[in-house]
Amino acid sequence: MRRVLAIAVLMAGLPTANAQDKGKSEISHSAEFRVRDTWTQNEKGSEKVKPTNSNGIEQRFKLGLGFKASEKFSANLTLLNANVWGDSTVIGDHGNPDTRAGDAVSVNQAFANWMMAEDLTLKIGRMNFGFGDGTVMSINDWEQKPVSFDGVLGNYEAEFGRFQAFAFKYREYGFAADGTVGGSTGSDPEHNAYGLVFDLKAMPDVLKLLNAYVIQDIADPVSTAAGAGTVSGTTFRGQQGQNILRYGVGVGVGFSLVDLKAAYNSVTGKNNNYAAGVKTAHTAEQSMLQAEVGFNFAAFMASRLFVMYHQDTGDKDATDTKDKQYDAYFYDTHDNAGLMDLVGWGNLTDMAVGFTLSPSDMTNLGVAYHMLSKTVKEDVSNGTLVAGAINTGTAAKSKIGDEIDAWAEHKYDGGFATVVRLGYFTPGGALDDAAMAVKKGDSITQIMVEGRFVF
Repeated sequence: MRRVLAIAVLMAGLPTANAQDKGKSEISHSAEFRVRDTWTQNEKGSEKVKPTNSNGIEQRFKLGLGFKASEKFSANLTLLNANVWGDSTVIGDHGNPDTRAGDAVSVNQAFANWMMAEDLTLKIGRMNFGFGDGTVMSINDWEQKPVSFDGVLGNYEAEFGRFQAFAFKYREYGFAADGTVGGSTGSDPEHNAYGLVFDLKAMPDVLKLLNAYVIQDIADPVSTAAGAGTVSGTTFRGQQGQNILRYGVGVGVGFSLVDLKAAYNSVTGKNNNYAAGVKTAHTAEQSMLQAEVGFNFAAFMASRLFVMYHQDTGDKDATDTKDKQYDAYFYDTHDNAGLMDLVGWGNLTDMAVGFTLSPSDMTNLGVAYHMLSKTVKEDVSNGTLVAGAINTGTAAKSKIGDEIDAWAEHKYDGGFATVVRLGYFTPGGALDDAAMAVKKGDSITQIMVEGRFVF
């Protein structure tokens, strides 16, 4: 790791010399250092499950390097070190720097840009990608490791709108562990996605956002061993092969003191389910609708009162061949379904109300209240983000719980910013029921403090 960082620092210090030697090429750099301390009381939702409390400190260092050969050709590299304080591979080594699990430096982005024409660019390599308001694909920069994809992204800028077309390879399976070629047909199994995103630019004043997309997601089944009759999953929710079509639209309007944004996403197609080597074809029938209306009071510290409604589908009958629980894909997990990151999309209904204000250009405050429930009570699961916490419930009740979030963010001169957040979750009947093997009826409290330096 020391060698990698030394090389990166050396390259970041080369712009002046490089520019003098070649006269055209340029090297730029950017970086972010972030430390976050999160304390959670009763993290499992049950005081009977130990440990009941947790405290962890995460840090992340992200270094971005840009290389510009000319107006038409450039490249970018993003190195990432994501660490948890005290996380070591050897117990009792007292934090020996040579054995810490967090020593690894990964390549989060590595891509080249080619300006093929004045309004057409091509990006090739590993890259972050998101569109719209993050309800389908988002960078998820709140997480320790932002989401990145390997592939090709084309961007065409027309006067009336922008077209983005991508081809991403999610997984390349190659050969099975026993040396045989994986896949039910003996071919090279892969998981790929192809998409087209459109954003309207020439809009009337009242229309602030309009985008639409279509994504074809195709995954092959993968044999784990020759003649074993079993397969390993290539996709979400344990499916072993799919041909899924995703499409949707997002819109945002604003007039006078009111703003409104809404998104609709749909998932259709085929999933394959394998049991004892026998394939059963499943049909995906999933959808999501989210809408938010805001009331803005610019004269009162740029405050905003908002009401939000979200609902995605659940699966009433898990034994049939219809997969109805919504697969949320690469959506923005932190900015949806509460800031405590306990509950995620997938068989979720979320009704929320909140209030934000900015006492100054450098300070933002906010509070939000979420009422979370299962869309289909018979579906005992939902798209929970934290395993072992709020991930199952009784089929007799739908109420997951209520969450209150309060936060404050302040920016300082020089690129430094701090965030403090308090979260409180009260479980509902779906989690606090005698029918459950382990009742999760105890409240959860979370306090988060973050410092971030961008330069």
